[in-house]
Amino acid sequence: MASLFPPGLAEARLHRYLVHWNRDPTQVREIDRDAITTPTEEERKARQAKFDQIGQDYYDVVTPMYEQGWGQRFHFTPLTPNCTLEESHEHYTRSLASMAGLKPGMRVIDIGCGIGGPARDMARITGAHITGVTNSAWHVQRGNQLSKDEGLQDKVQLVRANFLTLPFPDESFDAAYGIEALCYAPDPTELYQEIKRVLKPGAPFTFADWVMTEKFNEENEEHRKVRSWIEFGNGLTRMATVEEKRDGLKKVGFEVLGEENMAYRSAPVPWWYAPAGSIWSAWKIPGWAGFWRVFTMSPIFHALFVRPLYHLLVFLGVEKKELLAELDLMWYCCRSAGIGGRLDIFTPMYVFTCRKPSGGKDGEKGRFASGKGV
Repeated sequence: MASLFPPGLAEARLHRYLVHWNRDPTQVREIDRDAITTPTEEERKARQAKFDQIGQDYYDVVTPMYEQGWGQRFHFTPLTPNCTLEESHEHYTRSLASMAGLKPGMRVIDIGCGIGGPARDMARITGAHITGVTNSAWHVQRGNQLSKDEGLQDKVQLVRANFLTLPFPDESFDAAYGIEALCYAPDPTELYQEIKRVLKPGAPFTFADWVMTEKFNEENEEHRKVRSWIEFGNGLTRMATVEEKRDGLKKVGFEVLGEENMAYRSAPVPWWYAPAGSIWSAWKIPGWAGFWRVFTMSPIFHALFVRPLYHLLVFLGVEKKELLAELDLMWYCCRSAGIGGRLDIFTPMYVFTCRKPSGGKDGEKGRFASGKGV
């Protein structure tokens, strides 16, 4: 696993990520399981204050593994009957593009674009010009090079920015969308206000996001544990509920045109079959490549091959102890989502379709009104 990292981005970056979560800041070679399972509210609030840095440190650690294991799209998809995993991804992207109202020539902002896989898909499908925003310098460098390699440099551009302080003037974009990224903002309302500011009046805003569903119970210890695992395993500092997302949109004045948990569209198997490593479900999905991906994530494969091999390498001194922590981090990343999906207390695909009112400016402008940027 460590070999997937560019030079200098392995152990040091893992240490930088774990220091945000471990209660002993000098112990960053392994995961503090108690701290990530039962965090105090004070600890969660302290992390929320530095969510941008935590997100950067997280993706510096995991991006190479994501890209090797799952390609250029760092998001889930509902399964489409009789389709391969790749075909399901394409179907899902086309559905989101249609819901988002993207058209040729539009100037569109992708909030939390990763290395730009979905942005390039959207540009090819719709003919729109996509500006992707990410807080990772590595994502920008890698993503813009991939766009150039695919001949899409004139259609897709990635820029580095904190999405709470977007470096664009008021009313710059014809549309906005996000795919499993807006959840990184601990306060949804603050983010929605900033997105509204850069949209033209009447512009559509559509996003699929990670949320705790209506079935999540804050008083349930098991539910809180799973939420904490999801947060740690995915670099999140506060998982919001569906209700909080909905209320935030209405508070800042977006018109909510529709909402749907698109995870329920998945068939013939639930969306969480992959992060759960369910090889029995994977048999039902056409395509050997998709099956192999799930097989390498399965508990059986890890118990019989991956963990014994990694422990042996560390024991022999061939690899450092951090390799085991990286493996555990990926366990929390995948399994927590799988457990949350199985319990139906979590979904990564809750979609809101919104629109900025077409009337006059109503308070969303401010930072650029006097010519001042960020």
